[in-house]
Amino acid sequence: MNIQKILVQIKNDFENAIKTARFNGNTYLNGNKAKEALIRSQKIINLIHEFVKNDFVICGVPPQMIFPPVGSSNPEIKVKGFLKSKNQDVTIIPNESQIVLSDTDSPDNETILSVNIRSQLSSLSKNIDTLYERTFAEALNLHLSYPRQCLGEVYLIPTHEYDDKAMLQNKVAFKSVSKIESYIKMFQAINNRRDAEKDGYKYERVCLLIVDFRPENPKLYNTIDELKKDGLVPQDSTVTLESLTSKDIAKDLLAVYKSRFGKKSIS
Repeated sequence: MNIQKILVQIKNDFENAIKTARFNGNTYLNGNKAKEALIRSQKIINLIHEFVKNDFVICGVPPQMIFPPVGSSNPEIKVKGFLKSKNQDVTIIPNESQIVLSDTDSPDNETILSVNIRSQLSSLSKNIDTLYERTFAEALNLHLSYPRQCLGEVYLIPTHEYDDKAMLQNKVAFKSVSKIESYIKMFQAINNRRDAEKDGYKYERVCLLIVDFRPENPKLYNTIDELKKDGLVPQDSTVTLESLTSKDIAKDLLAVYKSRFGKKSIS
């Protein structure tokens, strides 16, 4: 499934839960509660997981190296970092690795490649600082223990948040435009880590999916010019989406990985 079809399904699932106050055969007090049940189920975010996994397969990664396997949400690989352990959303384990499916501090953890995936369709503006600090800290947590480990981050944000108050009335409505320029700056600051000896707070590659969910077919933005044209960032903005879009994310991560561990390390 390509990214556009995934975004359409996310919109449909999200809005159906809100409007009907139902999800997975259950009826909830209101659309907001049904939306929360949908989010907890991981149904929406798992669609993006599968997109990332398939992108790696297209780039030549053997499916048996990918965890959870393509089409499945289990098992996730739990990696022990400097301060805490955390399940990784998508992990590639090379054949020669001795990693087992458990929480260990094995030095072999450095040879895995992992991507974490998040979305925030509502309550973005009031939670962005906390969400960003968590994103920042998770890269540092792993890079302090495994400096050469290659990490990716995929983050889905809306140009206009869904309105939580309207959900209480089982209605779909949107707030005013999000602070898109600020979010781009924040994620650029933790993107493109190339030196394994420094900048542990950065990711080797970040993907920021910026989507307008108001149209019937959600619009994914891939350039600053597109955002400027629609009035979502200032005309004089100097930010860039270069190396922040979904294009080539798997390819870019594999290129960094192979530069550190050898061209035949994942094949």
